[in-house]
Amino acid sequence: MLGRFASALFAMALVAMTSATAMADGALDGRVFSGKIGPVENPDLDDSLHFNDGYFWSDICTRCGFQPGRYTSTRTDDGIRFSGVLVSDSRGQFDYDGLVRADGTLSVTIRWERKRWYWTSQREIAFEGHEDPVSTAVNLTRIRAEIEANDPDANPLCARF
Repeated sequence: MLGRFASALFAMALVAMTSATAMADGALDGRVFSGKIGPVENPDLDDSLHFNDGYFWSDICTRCGFQPGRYTSTRTDDGIRFSGVLVSDSRGQFDYDGLVRADGTLSVTIRWERKRWYWTSQREIAFEGHEDPVSTAVNLTRIRAEIEANDPDANPLCARF
């Protein structure tokens, strides 16, 4: 009898934990954050970070050929923590780890890795911003079409990435 009770209690706890995590997925959808991206010690480029349909992307990164990536999110006492990866065939990948606070501010640590056959470079980048209540996230299909139409090699800004 005690074994069945313990099993049922464990199952209920597992469902509760799974539900809490699932509720957080997509928690940032429809939100846009404006701020600065760049070296950790001095983010210096204006950028916007968009969340929609379970994906996220940066305006600068998409102009430089990075595809929108899926993100996961978890509600914590500090706010909503999220992580995700943006990948470019020619420029490597950005691993995002961020926190959206209750006041709408966002801090993100970004690890950039670019592999070549003869070397791999890694850099730490940061995004600091705040929620932009006026902007709405662009449709995912539209942003993918814009990426296809862009030539990152023609954009001098992309040389930084």
